[in-house]
This record gives sequence, structure tokens and C-alpha cells, in this order.
Amino acid sequence: MNSSYLRVILLFGAINLFFSISTTKAATLGQIFRICRNLCPGCDHDSLQFLFRHNLVRAARFEPPLMWDRRLQNYAQNWANQRRGDCALRHSFQNGGFTLGENVYWGYGANWSPADAVVAWASEKRFYHYGSNTCDPGQMCGHYTQIVWKTTRRVGCARVVCNNGGIFMTCNYDPPGNYIGQKPY
Repeated sequence: MNSSYLRVILLFGAINLFFSISTTKAATLGQIFRICRNLCPGCDHDSLQFLFRHNLVRAARFEPPLMWDRRLQNYAQNWANQRRGDCALRHSFQNGGFTLGENVYWGYGANWSPADAVVAWASEKRFYHYGSNTCDPGQMCGHYTQIVWKTTRRVGCARVVCNNGGIFMTCNYDPPGNYIGQKPY
């Protein structure tokens, strides 16, 4: 059995498990963590933290879990490595000819974790108004809406410690979200 076929089986199994859990009762953290382990075989601690936190946010909206994508992880790692020397948040997104969604996080000090980044992005939910599909004036909510975007299926992220002592984290999403005029879910 080839590996891509096996990944599809694992994905459908995890999605079925996810929906059976979420439609009958609230999923436990352990159940969501097991789903993430299946969607990210061989992942390191940082990757599992990124994926677990993303899928917790998606579970609250009854959106299917994201699958970890090594291609997106490599892309995110290459971009994060370029930022290591100067971690200030300045967007210069060069995607090499393909379209991705992106969330970026920067914090000073070496103790910021992948969970901290995803929690910060998800906290924008309080500024988002589904009915009008708008954000509170002067606030951001696009990080949150990218996480819960209904058609996004894959994520890959990276975390680097910067030369100035900060932490830079980035996640890329495929297919991307945040299309003008469309609601995330």
C-alpha cells in the first residue's frame, strides 16, 4: 500500500472519529490529541503543538481537523529561517508561485511556544462578527478566520529562535482562506 493512500485512509478515519465524537458529545482533549497524532505521524513536539491547538479551535466550530503537511512545514521553516536574523514583523510574502494562507507570530523572549501563537491567533474570535462577516474596528480577526476556514485541509508551521532573542513562528495553510466577501464557515 503506498504512503499517500495510507494517509488518505488515516485522514478519513480521523475525520470520521472527529465527527462521531463531536456529534455525540464534546471531544476530550485526549481524543483530539490522538486524532492529531494520526494526522501527523512522526511529528516532533512543536509540530504536534501547532496541529493540536489548530484542531481544538476547529473542533469548537465543528470543522474537520487539519492534516499536517511536510511541504508546508518545509516552506514555513525556510521562511522562518530567513527571518532569524531580524524577527521584526515585516511581511514580505514570497510564495514561489503557489497560493497559501499564512499566520505569523513574533514575541520577544525564548519562552513562546507554538501553543502560545495559536492561542493568540484564536483569541481574535472575540473581535469577529459572523453575521456581518466583519471585525471590530481597529482589531484583527483574519488569523482566527484562517484557522477555522471551512475549505482549509492542511497546515505546516515552523518556529525559530531569533538572533535578537525573540521567537518567530509562521503557519501556512492549504487551501488558503480569508477570501473577501466569503464567510469562514
